[in-house]
Amino acid sequence: MKDIVPEFSYSVDINRIPASGVVLNLQADKKQCSALAKRFGLEAIHALSAEVTFKRINKKRVRTEAHFKAQVEQICVITLEPFVQQVEDSFSVVFSQEKETSLRLNEVDLDMNEEDDLEFLQGDKIDAGELVAEYLSLALDPFPHAPNAEFQAEFDSGTGKNAFSVLEKLKFE
Repeated sequence: MKDIVPEFSYSVDINRIPASGVVLNLQADKKQCSALAKRFGLEAIHALSAEVTFKRINKKRVRTEAHFKAQVEQICVITLEPFVQQVEDSFSVVFSQEKETSLRLNEVDLDMNEEDDLEFLQGDKIDAGELVAEYLSLALDPFPHAPNAEFQAEFDSGTGKNAFSVLEKLKFE
């Protein structure tokens, strides 16, 4: 398997996070935006910024909370024209250095909130930039359409045929 080199990488050593926590303000540069747009199949990412907070829960766990904003350019699935839209989202992840097998399925976990995702760390570093990029990819509309775009199905009321009538013929051949 080929290792992915993150385009928007900001590594945080969890051993250096103070008890009071740490806040990072991340801003993707043009090169990073271009590389992320290519990776996600977008026309462009014009801007991407995030505020990421790291707070130690205990010796083995760190909560990461983030809020990000992006201005992305996608192709409208209706008009096939590019358009720009704002994407904004928040997320919370608890990173654990515990082994997955040490957690019991029905164990009540007082360190976790209902909205937290749980991730297990292999080492002691978290890539805050890649984490934001992953959640951006999840926040993108998979079927983007421009704000005023409307689907117009062509229909001939005289013959009762539309654009899909051609496919009907193929079914019987």
